[in-house]
Amino acid sequence: MGLFDALFGNRNQIPTVTTILPDAARQEIIAGRLPILNTDKLFLKRGEKIHFIDKAINMEQKTVKEFRHVGGSAPGLFEGTRWSSGRGRTIEHTELVQHRGILYITNQRIVFQAMEWGFDKTYRYLTAITPYSNACEMQFGNKSYCMVVADGSVVNQVLQLIKQRRQVP
Repeated sequence: MGLFDALFGNRNQIPTVTTILPDAARQEIIAGRLPILNTDKLFLKRGEKIHFIDKAINMEQKTVKEFRHVGGSAPGLFEGTRWSSGRGRTIEHTELVQHRGILYITNQRIVFQAMEWGFDKTYRYLTAITPYSNACEMQFGNKSYCMVVADGSVVNQVLQLIKQRRQVP
C-alpha cells in the first residue's frame, strides 16, 4: 500500500462480506446435501425451494473518461475576454463499482436482490461458473456477474449440487 492509497484510499479494492448463512446450512452444503431455507423476502414459484441465502456484492467494471486540459490562459485585450492556449485530451480508466444486496439460490433460479443491478436468472441460461475464495463469477450468455461473497466455494458447491439434481430424471 502506497502513500497515496493510505491518504486517498484505493478505489479498486475488493471488499469483504460478512455471511448471514447459518452455520448448520453451510455444514450441510459442505457435506453434499442441500439445506432448505425459509425467507419471506422472495416470492417462490410452485415447487421452488431456497438452498442458499447470503450477503453479496455485484462488482461492475465501469470505464470512466476524464477530460484533462494542458496549457494556460491570459487576460484578453478587452474586458470580459480571455486568451487561452493548449490542448485537451481524454483519459480513460476503469473503476470497480459495488452493488450490495442479497444472493438467493433456489432449485429453479439465481436471484440477486439489490437496489441497483439486481437480477433473476434461471439455470437454463447459466453458461459457466468460476469459483474463487471470496467470490463466484457466473456467466449467463454474454453477460457475466462477479459476485463477492463470504465463501465462493460454498456458492459453487450449491450450484454443482443443484446441477446434479436437475440432471437426474
